[in-house]
Amino acid sequence: MTLTAPPTKVAIIGGGLAGLTLALALHDLNISATVYEARSEDFDQGGGIMLSPNALRVLDSVGIYQRIRDRSLQFDVLTFKNGQNETTDEYYFGSEKLYGYHAIRIMRKELLDEMKAMLREYHIPIHYDSKLVAITSDGPDEVKFAFAGGRAESAPLVIGADGINSTVRGTFLPQVKPMYAGFMGINSVVQRSQLRIPDGYSLPATVMAKSGAFLLVPQKPDGSELFIGSQRRFPALDAAGWEALRKDKQKLYDMLQENKDEWPDVVQSALEAAPVDRMGFWAFHGIPPLASWLSDSKRIILVGDAAHAIPPTAGQGANQAFEDVRALATLLSELSPDVPLDKAAAKWQSYRQDRIRRVLDLTQQMNMKRLPESERAKMPPGAIWSDKSLTRGEGGELRWLYDPDLAQEVKKWVEELKQT
Repeated sequence: MTLTAPPTKVAIIGGGLAGLTLALALHDLNISATVYEARSEDFDQGGGIMLSPNALRVLDSVGIYQRIRDRSLQFDVLTFKNGQNETTDEYYFGSEKLYGYHAIRIMRKELLDEMKAMLREYHIPIHYDSKLVAITSDGPDEVKFAFAGGRAESAPLVIGADGINSTVRGTFLPQVKPMYAGFMGINSVVQRSQLRIPDGYSLPATVMAKSGAFLLVPQKPDGSELFIGSQRRFPALDAAGWEALRKDKQKLYDMLQENKDEWPDVVQSALEAAPVDRMGFWAFHGIPPLASWLSDSKRIILVGDAAHAIPPTAGQGANQAFEDVRALATLLSELSPDVPLDKAAAKWQSYRQDRIRRVLDLTQQMNMKRLPESERAKMPPGAIWSDKSLTRGEGGELRWLYDPDLAQEVKKWVEELKQT
């Protein structure tokens, strides 16, 4: 039977950014949630993330934004530079004037730690070292599930926020596997003081040269540290191969240093400063579009990377996960006989899939923009992203992405459903 009232209890599988934000949003709507996280409490994935206005509006709605703003680096524009240090394009990650918020870059651990602190304040339970092994029963009135070690639980609704390798997704879509996109980003971290940055040089920047694109992204609130890296085509590896490469920091360092002489001096200074022991990479994986983000009973729902893994090029992976859970939490609070879960969820999924499709198109255009010069030259018109509104002096090219208020969008769906 489909839900025709807000659920009394929601089980959230996955204690990452999407899962914790969902728990906070549900709490504000008087819906009880319990979070189950497979990893230990002290696990640190590392790295920083860029959050744009669409995500910050969500974080503001659950009380997180004010708590993290001063511990993040605020910025608006990612500047594209050529080999002569000239600005060739701009990509707005945020703008208080245009979109209501500056963009921010924050360390993932800091954001998660603040969310965990809020969960403790609200007495929202989060169980670590809880690795889901099976959904033992799906519907019609509840979902039963089991963890490693034999622990069994149940809930009227289960939300899979457990990432691209989602165990929850595997229980009802076992055929769906992550697919390698053919690209990887090799990265490191340097101190800003070690770089030879020209006067008036705008950061963060993507430096374009013959070899492709090189990222220079300040992080920490004062911008004293820079995340640096370059994207490249790379053959697929199996899990053991990726893990071996992750450990082979010298090989990653050597790959990043390739074609060093072809980069302008600011990039060369970053390469000279890159420490071997802080080398890392991100292999870009996605999943094919899913026919449904819900199980047949409609009592298991996927969000975030479990439903739609997005490569990091346009910086929208976490941002779209925040949109998913804000809309879903609001929708669950509005369930009624006139707004049953099956019909409401179909509306939610359709809206979210349209958004994700546009974001994936944008991501693909950004991927093309970062290719080596010889490959970019072969691309057809429109294949490579550029902010055409800048040349007209108006800005706002990304208004479709940054402006929507997901809670307000849901209110519109609810009214439409009541009238059908």
